[in-house]
Amino acid sequence: MFTADKVIPAYKSLLGWRQHHDTDEIEIDVALTETDSGEFYQQKHPALRLDIITATLPDNQDIDDYLAQKVGDSSVEMLNDLLQYRQINQYGKTLLKTSQLLNKYGWLNDKIVNENRFVGFQIRLRTASGIQAVINHIGLQFAEVEEFKLYLFHSSKKEPIQEFDVTTTGTAQWDWTKANVSLTAFEDEQYNEGVFVLGYYQEDLVGNAINNTDFNWDKGACGGCNASNYTEWRNISEYFLVYPLYVPQGSFIKGEMFDLNNAFYINNESYGMNLRLTTRCDLTNFFIENKFVFKNLLALKVTEMILNDMKFTPEINFIEESVKMMVIRDMEGDTETKMNNITRKYRNELKAVSFNISGINEKCLPCEGVAYEPEYGMN
Repeated sequence: MFTADKVIPAYKSLLGWRQHHDTDEIEIDVALTETDSGEFYQQKHPALRLDIITATLPDNQDIDDYLAQKVGDSSVEMLNDLLQYRQINQYGKTLLKTSQLLNKYGWLNDKIVNENRFVGFQIRLRTASGIQAVINHIGLQFAEVEEFKLYLFHSSKKEPIQEFDVTTTGTAQWDWTKANVSLTAFEDEQYNEGVFVLGYYQEDLVGNAINNTDFNWDKGACGGCNASNYTEWRNISEYFLVYPLYVPQGSFIKGEMFDLNNAFYINNESYGMNLRLTTRCDLTNFFIENKFVFKNLLALKVTEMILNDMKFTPEINFIEESVKMMVIRDMEGDTETKMNNITRKYRNELKAVSFNISGINEKCLPCEGVAYEPEYGMN
C-alpha cells in the first residue's frame, strides 16, 4: 500500500511538459514545465504535442488542469499496477500479519490491586523500512463496569498523541475498542527513536483490572513452544516489543508523559489490557525517495492514458485522420511491422522496474522468482 496524497506531489515534476513552439497559440503554466529528471513527456511520443492534445479536449476543459490530472492519475495507477503485478506473481504481500497479543481471558478472581498508579504497555517498534505497524483494537477485561480514558504517549512528547474513551462490561470477556492507530505514521523527526506508551490511570477506576497470569512478557505464553498462541507471540515480537510497566503515584502528572526513569517494568501483569496488531507494507516513503527509478514507467503510463483519451475522444473533427490512425496503431500494435504497442512497452518496463527494486526490502519487496511467504521469528 501507499498514500496517494503524498506520492502525487512528489511525482508531479519528475518529468515536465515543453512549452508549445508558438506560445501565442498555446502557453501552459510554467509549473508544468519543471522537470526533476531533465526529461519531457513530448520526448516519449509525437502525439503528445500540446496542439494535438488541446485539439482533443472539449472547449470548456483547461489544458493545464488536464495535464496535471493525467500526471497525478498516472502516478497512482502506475504504482497500483506495480503492486498488483508483484502480488499476482507472488513476489510480495501488502498485509504481512494480523495477531492478537493474548488469546485467552484472565481469571475473574485474579484482580490487580488498585494503587493509584499509571499502568499500561510500553511499545517499541523494530520495523524495517516500508513496514507499517498498526494497533487495530484495544481489549480490556475489568471486574466491574468502567468508563475511563486510555492515553497514548510518545516518550519525546509531553502531551498525549491520542486519547480513547473506553467502557467495560465487567464480564468474563474482552471488551474491544477500535483504535486503528498507525504507530509508524508518526515519522516526523520529533518521533525519531523513543517509545510509545499506552495506558490508564488507576485512580479513574471504580474497581479492578483482571490479570492474565498465564503469560510471561519475557517469554510469551506459559508452556513456551507448546503454548497455543506461541506462534502469535513470535509474529508480534518480529515487529513490536511490548512490555507492561507502571509508574508509582506521585511520580507523574496526570495527562502528561512521565520520565521513563520513574517507570517499573513487570513481566507478569497485563493490567487488564490486550491488543490486536497488524503489520503491513506501506511503501509511500520508498516510492518518494526512489522516484527516479519510476521515471520511464511514469512516462509510458502518461502516454498510454493520453493516447487512450485521443482514441476515444468525441472531438474527432479536430484531429487529422493520420494522427488518429497513428494513435490507434501505437495503442493496438501493428501486425505488419510487429512493433511493440504502448501497452506492451509499459508492461515490459513494469517488469523491469519490479526486478530492479527486488530485494531492497525482504518483507515488502522480496526478490522475484521466489514465492513470498513471510518468515517470523525472534531476533
